Amino acid sequence: MNAEKFFTHDEKERIHQAVLDSESKTAGEIVPMIVTSSARYTEIELLGVVTGLFIGLIIEWFWSDPWGSEYLNLWPLAGALVGFLLGRLPAVKRLLASKNRVGEAVDRFALASFTEQGLHHTKDHTGILILVSLLEHQVEILADRGINEKVEPGTWDEVANTLTTGIKTGIACDAFCKAITRCGEILAAHFPRQNNDKDELPNHLVTK
Repeated sequence: MNAEKFFTHDEKERIHQAVLDSESKTAGEIVPMIVTSSARYTEIELLGVVTGLFIGLIIEWFWSDPWGSEYLNLWPLAGALVGFLLGRLPAVKRLLASKNRVGEAVDRFALASFTEQGLHHTKDHTGILILVSLLEHQVEILADRGINEKVEPGTWDEVANTLTTGIKTGIACDAFCKAITRCGEILAAHFPRQNNDKDELPNHLVTK
């Protein structure tokens, strides 16, 4: 699952247009983002290496023959390599990563991305990041303090659920556009667009 190829060119343009339409009604800024994964989970790759090495040692021990082929000594190395490659598979990482580990990874990535995309520098602190992390199957909505001070608790859960459901049911682009539109409505209710308003951030879908 590659973030760059998840949406077609036309779908990316639809998302771009949804941001433009939403921001035309508010002084806030919306940044949609989709990433292949929020972390590498190197501990799972290491676990694969150690497990493969251990299995290789067991095979070598049972099959060892002082009069046999010297290539039997390569079992631990082969096991470690296979374990490492298996540990790199997204499905394996998703299976072995704990719920807490995944949650922390997505939270940290969202916070880092919020800063990286300049959302913390908006004039009235009204930036919103809509993040989809593919490997983790998670959506996170992160808003700056200006808007969070005025919205009801759980508001972003509603938006995240809309997007999550859409991805699960195969209408990811439609769901992304709906999530953007909903965020725009929330922003417009508290921070309507002013005559002197300037577009502070890019409006395209960010992929990583």
